Amino acid sequence: MMCVIDCKDCKNRLPNIDGWLACCKAFPDGYPKEFNFIDLKKRKECNNGIGFEPIEDNDKPSE
Repeated sequence: MMCVIDCKDCKNRLPNIDGWLACCKAFPDGYPKEFNFIDLKKRKECNNGIGFEPIEDNDKPSE
């Protein structure tokens, strides 16, 4: 299992594919092996014009 710390705080993150392949709106088919995960929170774009966007309080599901 791959755990990318900055990705967990991004509202573009999607549920894992088949329970293990991490994906997001920028990489809906899964992160490419060659992708550089350094300083994700500072990036304007990861892929397809989509970059890190912090999860806001109103984005979190209500409990």
